[in-house]
Amino acid sequence: MSPCSRYPVKTARDVASKEFDYVVIGGGTAGCVLASRLSENLKHRTLLVERGPVIDGWLSNVPLVSSNFSDQKAPVYKWQSTPLKGLGGKSLTLVTGKALGGSTKMNGLIYSRSVPGEYNAWEQAGRKNWGWQHVEPFFKKSEDSLSHGHSLSRGNKGPWQNQSVKKEHFESVRTNIKIAVDHGIPLVKEANDPAAPAVVCTPLDATIDRDKHRCSTDVAFLPRSLAAERENLFICVETLCTSLDVKHTDDGQPRVVGVYLEADSDATERYHVSVTKEAILCAGAIATPQLLLLSGIGPEQHLKQVGVPVLKNLPGVGFHLQDHISVPLVFKTPLDDSIEVLMGKPLTAVGQFLKYIFSGKGILGQQVQQANIVLRSALLDDSSQLHSMQPEELDGYNPLNIPDIEIMFLPVNTTGQQFDGLAKSFGGFSYLCSVLRPKSFGSVQLNSLDPRQQPLSDVGTLSDEEDRVPIRKALRLALTLAAKVRASGYPLEDLLVPASADDKVLDDFVRDNIMSTYHYSCSCRMDDLEQMGVVDDELRVHGVRGLRIADASVFPEIPACHLQAPVVMIAERCAQFILDQV
Repeated sequence: MSPCSRYPVKTARDVASKEFDYVVIGGGTAGCVLASRLSENLKHRTLLVERGPVIDGWLSNVPLVSSNFSDQKAPVYKWQSTPLKGLGGKSLTLVTGKALGGSTKMNGLIYSRSVPGEYNAWEQAGRKNWGWQHVEPFFKKSEDSLSHGHSLSRGNKGPWQNQSVKKEHFESVRTNIKIAVDHGIPLVKEANDPAAPAVVCTPLDATIDRDKHRCSTDVAFLPRSLAAERENLFICVETLCTSLDVKHTDDGQPRVVGVYLEADSDATERYHVSVTKEAILCAGAIATPQLLLLSGIGPEQHLKQVGVPVLKNLPGVGFHLQDHISVPLVFKTPLDDSIEVLMGKPLTAVGQFLKYIFSGKGILGQQVQQANIVLRSALLDDSSQLHSMQPEELDGYNPLNIPDIEIMFLPVNTTGQQFDGLAKSFGGFSYLCSVLRPKSFGSVQLNSLDPRQQPLSDVGTLSDEEDRVPIRKALRLALTLAAKVRASGYPLEDLLVPASADDKVLDDFVRDNIMSTYHYSCSCRMDDLEQMGVVDDELRVHGVRGLRIADASVFPEIPACHLQAPVVMIAERCAQFILDQV
C-alpha cells in the first residue's frame, strides 16, 4: 500500500489553479511546524509543499534504525560538494532529508538549544528581539520534555516530545563520561539547562517520544488525525516547487503572487497556485537559496551568468553557507559494547528487536549519540588541561563563552570505512570531534536551471585557517581522554588515529578524514541588507513582498549545537510574526 493512501495528501494536479492564503515550501523540520501553526486559524487556507514522500512505516519510527541514512532506502538526497580549497580540492558527501518531516526523519535525534549567549550574541549584533529572553518561550512552546518538563526553562505542553537517556547503554560511553569528569569537565544531567556552565559533559536529550518512537516534526506537528480534520490545510507530497511567481506592483516593488509546481517524477506538466498573503520558504539551507536564484532573486552578476532574469538583486542569497567541521577518531572495543554487535551477532540482534517490541527498551529505542562534551577551546592548554575555570568564563549567558568545540561519544564506527574484523571480532567507538563556531563559509550557486539538479554547494570547510586551531584542540583532547580510558582498564585500541599530536600530523589527518556534520545553515542570513543579509528581523525577504524564510538558512551564524531545535524555534517565531499581523 502506498504511504500516500494512508496519509491524507494531495498532488500538484489536485491543487492546480487554486488560491491559498499561505504557501509553505518545504515540508521538513520547519515546514511541518509552520503549516501546523498557520492552519490553526481555520480561516487560513494553507498549502504545504514537500518534494519527498510520506514515510510512516514501522521502521521509520525506530530511533536507532531510522538514524542509518547510509542505507540505500533512506529518505535522503546525497551529492558531492564542490572541490573545497581548504581541503586541497577534496569534496565532501552532503546529505539532506527527502520526506515529509525532512531531516527529522533520519537525523541523530539530538535535541539541543545551544547556550543562551548564542542568542544574546544575535541581539548584540543588531538582531532586534532575538536575545535569549525572546527565543526561550518559543523553544518551550514546541516542546514536551518527558525528562525535564518540571524545569521552568523547559516545555511540557508542546507536541514535540524529547527525553534524556536515563542510563547510557554502553560501557564505553559510561567510562568516557567518568574520565571526562575526572579531567575537570563538569557533569550536568540536564543538557539544555540554560543555567548550566558553558563547559560541560552531559547525557543528551533526543526527540524520542514516550513510546520510544522517533518524534519527527511531521509526527509531532502534522499527525494523520490533524491533517485529516483540518479542511483548510492541504499537504502536497512528491511535489517540487520549481520557482516563485513574482510580479511587480504599481509602485515597482516585487511581490510573490504564486508558485509553480511539478510532480517530482514528471517535468512535463507545470502547475500554478496563487498566494494571497505570503509564501514562506522552508526548504533548507541548500534548496532555499536555489529556489530564490531560480526565481530571479539573488546576486545580479551570478543570475546574469547563468541566464536567469534578475527580478531582485539580493547579493546575500547563497552567501555564507556554513557547516560544522567534524573529524572522527575510531577505536576498537569489545564487540558486545558497540552497535556493531547487531551486525556481528544475529541472536543478539533478535533479542534486542524483541526487547524493543515488547518494552521499548534496549539499543533500538535509543539514539546513537548519548553523551558529549562541549567547551570553549581557548580554555584548553597545550596538554589538553583546562587551565582556567573562573565563574565568569563559565557563564552561558555571556556571548564570549559560547562553546566552539564538541566531542561526541559514539559507540560505533562513524566513518563508513571497512576495517578488517569490525562487527566480527570487535566493535567500534568514535570520538567525533567538531568545530561548533567555524569562521569558514562557502556558498550556494546554480549549477543548472533544472530545479531537480543539486546546486553547486561549497560548504567552505577550512577555508579559514583559524579553524585549524580548535579542531586540533578537539582532537588532542579526545586523544587525551582515550589514553585515560585505556589507563583505567577499559580495552580501547587504536583503529583510526593520527600518528602523533603534532600540528602537521593532525592537519594531514584532518584532511584525510574530515566529514560533513550535515548541519547546513546561514545561506540566507538574517542581517541588514548592507551586511549581505537576506531577511530582516521578522524573517521577511529584503525588498520582496509576501515572502519570508524560516529554516536553517536564516541563522546569522551557525549555532553551536545540533540544529533541529533552533530550526523549530525559528518556525515557531515565524508563525507568530505572521499571525500577529493578521
